[in-house]
Amino acid sequence: MTLKLEIGCGHRPTPGYIHNDINAFPEVDLVCSPWEIELGDGALDEVLALGVIEHLTYEQVKMSLANVYRMLRPGGGFYFDVPDLSVWCRYAAEFCEGRPAPFPIEHILATLYGWQRWPGDEHKSGWYKEKIVGALERTGFGSLRFGVEIFLERGVERNRMRNPADAHIYCAATKG
Repeated sequence: MTLKLEIGCGHRPTPGYIHNDINAFPEVDLVCSPWEIELGDGALDEVLALGVIEHLTYEQVKMSLANVYRMLRPGGGFYFDVPDLSVWCRYAAEFCEGRPAPFPIEHILATLYGWQRWPGDEHKSGWYKEKIVGALERTGFGSLRFGVEIFLERGVERNRMRNPADAHIYCAATKG
């Protein structure tokens, strides 16, 4: 039996997963922060986190990655995405300099700072590929793969995944 966990599922839980969020939204099974989840060592085959990591401080990310790593079985996968900080900062600069940007400034700012619709919906960290790689490697993850197709091939899809301008870094990391 495959056991999968989605952290930070919010209002849109992905079918087939145990659902976690800091808010007690409908369908949330575990109401706590991701570093506080108490499933057994090696209990999970997969962890999914869509648009979650940027909502945590860098220290919270470190604790969450360690807990995800602990809960994954050897060979288990951690699948997540984060807004690509370098691209979204460029969009903001383009707008501020009077050049065309692919999104209205409100969307750009919300992607940088969070949509702020409910507690926890603000962004507390920013990520670019090298920073992600460093955090994952320090935790012990190996076999890092990048690209939206990893998610689409698994049947995991959000609107942003079909819009290349909605720049996110999509990552799959395997527990060694």
